[in-house]
Amino acid sequence: MLFDVYVLRFRTGSEIAPHTDPVSIGRHFRCNIVLRCAKEGGEFVCANPIFATKRIKLFRPDACEHSVTRVVRGTRYVLSIGWVRRSDSLSASPPAS
Repeated sequence: MLFDVYVLRFRTGSEIAPHTDPVSIGRHFRCNIVLRCAKEGGEFVCANPIFATKRIKLFRPDACEHSVTRVVRGTRYVLSIGWVRRSDSLSASPPAS
């Protein structure tokens, strides 16, 4: 399983255009935890998240287009934890001898 963790800072004027994050093997998951909301703007947009509240966003970045609207005022901080789960057939295979 591949794994990453980032603390993202979105300053006034920053945004992320709609996109997907393809992976070559497996399924990509990401959990974004909003540590601090911007005073205006900086909203996460994803049509089909797995789970979403004001501060927690769990989604499949490889399967669902997502973006962040422009931060108009303030700074937004996000703890972003991602992992790629390989298909069960690959992870259950014994090593070659």
